[in-house]
Amino acid sequence: MQPPNAAPSVPAGPTSAPTSFDPIAEMEDKRNRKEKRERQLENLKSNRSSKRINVYLTLGILTLLFGFSFFPLSQGDISSNPHESLSSEEVTSWMDPMSPLHWTQEQIDERAESKIWDGSDFNAGSFEQELNLGIWQPFKLGPLNDVQVKVSLKGYRFDGRNTSFNIGLFYAPNGCDALPTTEIVWNRDSTSRTTIMDTEESAALPPGEIREVTLTVKPGRYCLIFQYLDTQDYNHPSWSNTNQFWKATVDSEVDMFWPRAFLLPICVLILPLLISSIIGAQKAGRAFKQLRFPESSSKSTEEQVMDAAEAERAMGMDLSTGSEGVDDQDSDATPSQDDTIDVQNEEVDSVENSDKTTTESETGASEYTDEQLLAAGWTHEQIAQMRGN
Repeated sequence: MQPPNAAPSVPAGPTSAPTSFDPIAEMEDKRNRKEKRERQLENLKSNRSSKRINVYLTLGILTLLFGFSFFPLSQGDISSNPHESLSSEEVTSWMDPMSPLHWTQEQIDERAESKIWDGSDFNAGSFEQELNLGIWQPFKLGPLNDVQVKVSLKGYRFDGRNTSFNIGLFYAPNGCDALPTTEIVWNRDSTSRTTIMDTEESAALPPGEIREVTLTVKPGRYCLIFQYLDTQDYNHPSWSNTNQFWKATVDSEVDMFWPRAFLLPICVLILPLLISSIIGAQKAGRAFKQLRFPESSSKSTEEQVMDAAEAERAMGMDLSTGSEGVDDQDSDATPSQDDTIDVQNEEVDSVENSDKTTTESETGASEYTDEQLLAAGWTHEQIAQMRGN
């Protein structure tokens, strides 16, 4: 006689309490997990947004600083020359403070105060101008903190002499007046000063035309000095009736790129911050994607495509034609020999599993006393049969 199916396979001992399933606790745990995941997603999303803002902000600042470094500061004006339409007598009159025709200060400020030229001094043929080329820097970063100064010169020399000239920048922290004469050395090998010579093909500074010269120095305060190599010929007819020789022979305008020497080192310091912010934004985005899409984030694109194809194939969709239910129709119409063999194998396996379960149940039950088996629901006949009585 076989034990009834209702008999437990392995009865529990008298001291063990049955395991109970609490659906309310399970729902509460599921809700807590969902809320925790939503909080994590919100935090990761906020972190990703802040990282991206840091990237945009750093990139914007770097772009602005780098762009402004190419805009120079200008000083001087060569667009008009107040002497150009005046005779030498008129020039002397308005430049001479003792003359009744002397210009007022407002007229001087309007017409000539912003100019860098030799028309405001009776020593025609040279001028000196103080230039502030940025904040002095104790460190040298090579070309990174060099200051380029582009000087545009317009000549008015009329005495027919050589227009060859010297022009240079001399470091003068206390101004041009405090610059010793011994410091004014025209070294042609220096990037801060140069000498332009007349040639047979062209003059160094043709009258009425513009010549550009670029000088390079370090940040600081400098004195810009221009000198013709040949002095003025005051016996020239154009100087007649001019006692104090006030007349412009050269005019200049200076474009100073000193902001570049100050901004480019800052750009170099900001560049690592930009790189680190980009890396941080990528990490934050990857962390958010892994939590938001845990399955797709851990698989490559090829693996995701293969998974989608397998899912379509499992649903009975023919990927070549796009039709559905082809596999199901074939299997329903003509059951194959393999299907029959599978059904027979399943029946044999079920019988073997039933016998095995019964054997395991009896073997496990023999470890308990009769009282424990009776408490678990066994009858005396089943106990006797199990024990072989």
